[in-house]
Amino acid sequence: MSSTDLPTCINAKLKRYFKQLDGEQASGVHKMIINNVESIVIKFVLDFVKNNQSEASRILSINRGTLKKKIQRYKL
Repeated sequence: MSSTDLPTCINAKLKRYFKQLDGEQASGVHKMIINNVESIVIKFVLDFVKNNQSEASRILSINRGTLKKKIQRYKL
């Protein structure tokens, strides 16, 4: 894999995040990462299919109702 693959990018961002904490205690890291990544993936797929939610839900392998909730949650 290249140095710009997704796991490498996430690891670099996490290292930077923990370094910037400067002694503060970390919390909610999993939720923060999942929410950020999920919203990016959903937005990308929606753009790819020109906002066709049925096609986006098929590509993402999630229920269309679930997709609608996530679109609202992330204000996409």
